Amino acid sequence: MDKKRDFARIVTLIYVLAIFLTLAVIFLIGLPFSRTSHTWISLGGLILAETAIYGLALHYSSNGKRSLIPGYLAYSVIAGLYLIAVIVFIIVFSLALDISTFSYGLLHFIGLALAAIMASLVTLYTRHAEQQDDEVSSSSIQWVPDARHTLLSIKQELEGWDDEAGSGLSKGIKELDEKIRYSDPTSHPTLTGEEEDILNGIQLLAGKVSKLVQAEVMDGEAERLGREIRDISNGVTNRNQRLIQLKG
Repeated sequence: MDKKRDFARIVTLIYVLAIFLTLAVIFLIGLPFSRTSHTWISLGGLILAETAIYGLALHYSSNGKRSLIPGYLAYSVIAGLYLIAVIVFIIVFSLALDISTFSYGLLHFIGLALAAIMASLVTLYTRHAEQQDDEVSSSSIQWVPDARHTLLSIKQELEGWDDEAGSGLSKGIKELDEKIRYSDPTSHPTLTGEEEDILNGIQLLAGKVSKLVQAEVMDGEAERLGREIRDISNGVTNRNQRLIQLKG
């Protein structure tokens, strides 16, 4: 928190100094040419551009997310280009060319409108990216606790089952639970299908274990369930390996 406050103070100091410097330069250059209207338009454009950069810096420092840095860079480029455009207008149009106040103001309006359009497009992109991140995050968080909750219910059923086959199944369930527990909680859109298959497999397994515990004759069902547990465990391993590859 202290670092954020220190950063905000430094940025604010730079902003204030930039405003004073802008006022000094504008009045030094603009007034001798007796173009007061051009001077005020130029001053307004410069202050607007500097304020946009200042606000962007404060917003970036206060925002905990750093996953959308390209969005901030795009905003910075737009603000910087707008600032350059304003300065060019001041040098070229205000000092070199004899144009009317209306035309000069219109040029500034066009530059501002173009910057606003580009910033709006960047906003649409960043919000879409944030929405995708939230969807991926929510889906990746959901399947892990649901899977472990179902595995817990299977454990409880097996603990109350007085049969030798129960110990082998309990060991497999425990190992599967540990593997899911230590899996990377983040996800990727391409892994959604695999994660759903794992969760569905565990839920189906719970129903089969419940029937097995209540059955009088197993008829090899415990061995089949043991193979299903291993298949699900292999699915979790494949999912984790694919996630590592996608992140790399």
